[in-house]
Amino acid sequence: MKNLLKFTLVIILLISCKDSPKSSDSSESKVIEGLIDEVTGENVDIDKKYALLMEDLKTKTLLTDAQLLEVFPKKLGSLNLDSNEARITSSETVKGSFGGDAVQMEILDAAGKNVIGAIIPLKMLHLNKITSENNNTIRYSKKERNGILTFGTDRDEDTKADYQSEIRFLYDNRFYVTLEGKNMDSDKLWDALEINNLDRFKDFNK
Repeated sequence: MKNLLKFTLVIILLISCKDSPKSSDSSESKVIEGLIDEVTGENVDIDKKYALLMEDLKTKTLLTDAQLLEVFPKKLGSLNLDSNEARITSSETVKGSFGGDAVQMEILDAAGKNVIGAIIPLKMLHLNKITSENNNTIRYSKKERNGILTFGTDRDEDTKADYQSEIRFLYDNRFYVTLEGKNMDSDKLWDALEINNLDRFKDFNK
């Protein structure tokens, strides 16, 4: 009965959208897609996935600053770590730049007390129905790369942003990675990362 009511609401919205101005098509379609997901149970599956992930991460011990610095890569492909050192920017977060600040990477250990602050934003990005959308000078994307769900942002070169591209993802179901790149789009930024450079983090995911 509950699903029938939801399907009825979807049909009503579809009919009303036909008679409404085109200017709000994008927002209306997102509402409809969200309702369809509720009916089909897609959102329930995503909710369960992240609930289980958070329960698992809560039981893990956060890495120390020394461990984070130890496993942070010294190279990304052909790009060397600037000044040959990374730095701890906040609790359980390590950051460094590569190739003369061409690429910047920040990695947060999402275990223990950090789990909610790290995982909830990723869950919201996952639930967002946008797979690729233009918004004036900014383009958002959601794409699986090397088996990892990634969330990208690309900005036009003439914007005042320090970095034109950004990618966020969860590595090895634990480490929240943020990449930023200059003068490159998110696809080139991903290629510059060469995901195997993060392999050492897996040794500490216990």
